[in-house]
Amino acid sequence: MFALVGIFLFVPSVAITVSIAWWVPLVLIVFGAPSFHVEIKYSRKSWKVEKTQASLTREMEIYANLIKGENYAKELRLFSLQGIMIERWQRLFDAVFMRMMKVRNGEAFSVLIWALIGGLGAAFCYVYVVLGVLRGIFSLGDLALYTGIILQVRRSLFIMIATLGDVYDVALATAPIFQLLDLEPQLVSGQQKIEIRSENSPLHIEDLSFVYPGGDRPTLKNINLTIKPGEMVALVGENGAGKTTLAKLLCRLYDPSAGSIYWGKTDFRSLELDELRSKIAVVMQDYARFPASLRENVGWGDVTQEAEESSVLQALENAGLEYLSKSLGEGLDTPLGKQLKDGTDLSGGQWQRVAIARALMRISSANLLIFDEPTAALDPKNEHEIYQIFRKIAAGRMSVVVSHRLALAKMADRIVVMEHGEIVEMGSHDELMEQNGIYHLMFSRQKSSYI
Repeated sequence: MFALVGIFLFVPSVAITVSIAWWVPLVLIVFGAPSFHVEIKYSRKSWKVEKTQASLTREMEIYANLIKGENYAKELRLFSLQGIMIERWQRLFDAVFMRMMKVRNGEAFSVLIWALIGGLGAAFCYVYVVLGVLRGIFSLGDLALYTGIILQVRRSLFIMIATLGDVYDVALATAPIFQLLDLEPQLVSGQQKIEIRSENSPLHIEDLSFVYPGGDRPTLKNINLTIKPGEMVALVGENGAGKTTLAKLLCRLYDPSAGSIYWGKTDFRSLELDELRSKIAVVMQDYARFPASLRENVGWGDVTQEAEESSVLQALENAGLEYLSKSLGEGLDTPLGKQLKDGTDLSGGQWQRVAIARALMRISSANLLIFDEPTAALDPKNEHEIYQIFRKIAAGRMSVVVSHRLALAKMADRIVVMEHGEIVEMGSHDELMEQNGIYHLMFSRQKSSYI
């Protein structure tokens, strides 16, 4: 809009200044044009600084979230960490600010010099008009008209330069967006549908290895495992053994670095991604706490059902939360989370049950259940209730349970013990106890804590 205003002012003004002398508009343009170069140069330098300082800016945001986030508030106060976090944020801010100020100060000097040069060009034109009046070439009326027109040319020229500078800024800022849009997804959806007979086929994991992007050490190495329909498999092991990573690969959040996962005889990578995930019900260890209503927090587990009240209530009942919709002020429409106005926060155990209920929303269409530490936030009484729920809903389905609590693993048909990204033991609870190996040691340690 401002560019058009500048053009509409510039064109007629230039036409009138030609009547003063043919060279007047050329002088004004030649002396004013370098300002455009300075504007572009400043924009380019500023953007270069922003790109090189991107890591520092991200780090600043991390410390800003630490200072403001409710998840860190208690420990920041208890351990008196506020000063340390603020000092680190301030140090990063100073580094970014000083680099940008250096660019601005340098360019400010250039802007001043070229502004003076542009002023000299305009002054030369003004002097020519004044001398013309003194010589009788121009009248006093011409003096008023021509000085105003010269000023108008300069003004319109500055408007166009500033506008083009803004356009250049926008072009620089939007370039990364288009680069992002041009990125190809690392997970490419296949085109093959899951055949009806394949839904009851086993999962085969063959020679699977995985390295996280940017990593240099494999998290999983040469995993071979078959999960049969109707079988519950428990993945156990110490922290860092690779259990959660294997669960993520079964959800196809990543593709294996080597090896394959097959549903029946079909490679996961050949299956249509959305359909594959629609056949999987998941409760992850770091489950989401959506700042939304209770209805949405549960109903989003299966968006095809559009959060129908009966389905949501059934999922809540199956997760042992049927009382929640009655005890909350607005029932299913109660906003959850402190981020929302009048939002209600739940306990850790209640949030975990909400996550379980969300997974249960697609239980009718799911053939594979994956539960990663599903009882971590529950007390022993509630934990036992969830065990029974899992056992009930897992009937007839392939189930993978990641757990440190071996009481849950004991319920599984087969236990897979992982260590350093590899499977080291496999069998039922009784079989592994007889082997007197790693599982026996883990179970004995946990058992001794309750004696």
